[in-house]
Amino acid sequence: ERHSSRHHGLSPLRRSRQTSNLANDFISFTVEDDDAKSVGGNTHPHAASFESFRNLYPQEHIPRLVKRNLPHFQSKNILSIINTDRYFHKGKVVRLINQDWFHVALRWKTLTSLTIFLSVWTFFILCWALIYQAIDAKSPQVSCGLGPPNEPIQFGPALYYLGYGLPNGVNAFFENECPGLQVAIYFQMVWSMMFNAFLFAFFFARLARTDSRGSQVLFSNKAILEKRKDGKWFFHARIYDLDSSQPLVEAHVSMYVASWVDYDQQKDSRKQPHLLHAMRIIQPNDELGGSFYTSVPSTATHCIDAYSPLAPKSARRKVNKVDSHGLVLRDVDCLTESRSGVICPVCGESFGTHDSLKKHVRYNATLEKDSNLPIKGSHRDPNLIKSHMFKPFNLSEEDLLENLKDKEIIVVVEAIEPMVSGTFQAVQSYTAEDINIGGWFAPCMFYSPGVSSVQVDIDKFHEINMSEKDLQKSLKKKMK
Repeated sequence: ERHSSRHHGLSPLRRSRQTSNLANDFISFTVEDDDAKSVGGNTHPHAASFESFRNLYPQEHIPRLVKRNLPHFQSKNILSIINTDRYFHKGKVVRLINQDWFHVALRWKTLTSLTIFLSVWTFFILCWALIYQAIDAKSPQVSCGLGPPNEPIQFGPALYYLGYGLPNGVNAFFENECPGLQVAIYFQMVWSMMFNAFLFAFFFARLARTDSRGSQVLFSNKAILEKRKDGKWFFHARIYDLDSSQPLVEAHVSMYVASWVDYDQQKDSRKQPHLLHAMRIIQPNDELGGSFYTSVPSTATHCIDAYSPLAPKSARRKVNKVDSHGLVLRDVDCLTESRSGVICPVCGESFGTHDSLKKHVRYNATLEKDSNLPIKGSHRDPNLIKSHMFKPFNLSEEDLLENLKDKEIIVVVEAIEPMVSGTFQAVQSYTAEDINIGGWFAPCMFYSPGVSSVQVDIDKFHEINMSEKDLQKSLKKKMK
């Protein structure tokens, strides 16, 4: 704040402003009111998130699976993955892919496929014309109506446009002396019928494909890491379908995280390697399929709890929680008493929350004291009952940011396009530099008098409001 006012002569509470040249980084935000500010969508070519990891912590270079190569910070929904086959089975990977040659060809560009198939069509027309010329030259004494020697070349293409008519307007090829010509005409028409059917199916599938429909699903430029008053961290990403007048069918969202450090450690420790780890979603609830309505801007939320792959393993081991045993669990189910997550080390009874466990231990310790039971092995045994057992999962900001340096969070929206009933996916990813610490997404829907439709401001779709406290905190970290 002081840095900005000193160099630009602007009031800290001025309605709109921009600051720049702070630690060689460009920052753009707009003051919404006295307590909240908005981080812009970074439309400036050098703009960066006001509170991004890149500004706070140096990030090691990690490969990015999903590249942002479309306007409005979106991706082409193509993973940056290639197959290598360098050692024992060279070339066999390509042969495996080519087993499904039709769908491989569907991924060609339209101009490429059109050029190739027209060339194939022309090539076979010339081949049939040469066949007719060879048949005519084989029996020069028999007149099948093909005319002079140079006219059979024209006969092949003529079948496509003029039916079975011959160049001389006769039907001599029906005579018994011309069986070769009859057989050639039959096989050419069979081939023509099959090839035309293939072209119709191919270009219909090519034009009706829905893979490019995913480019109309808009993801926020920046994701948000929010810490609430109870100490819990949440990851937020905003999603909206630009073609909102045609609502998508059965749209649902899922999240994954790619961790390269964990992947390398798994290889060294002889564990089954998993680069992608599933992330549970609380909004929309993934237990209900993670369904949401994409025609209205919505936020997908993941809680960074003791079972989250975004939490450091060291912090997960310190908390008293039921082991997941490989399952993808979430702590919110314990907090709502949907399942048990905390176990008493004395009697083995399970509870949803640490507070319930604490009450259980206190109550049973009182009963055991009145019953003069021995301390050892009871709820009063200090070797069994320790204070850290009642502490809920708590994650510091520094530990979280350090753990996310090598992570790439992938958000996937899968839906059905209603016009042709085709399923497609829209993919976006967030690395350290794409995440804001604190704040909330700016409201982007509004209505105006005299306008019958509700409007969505795409520029505000990417904006993030931040409180004065968060901005002051981030500036202090940047200045350090």
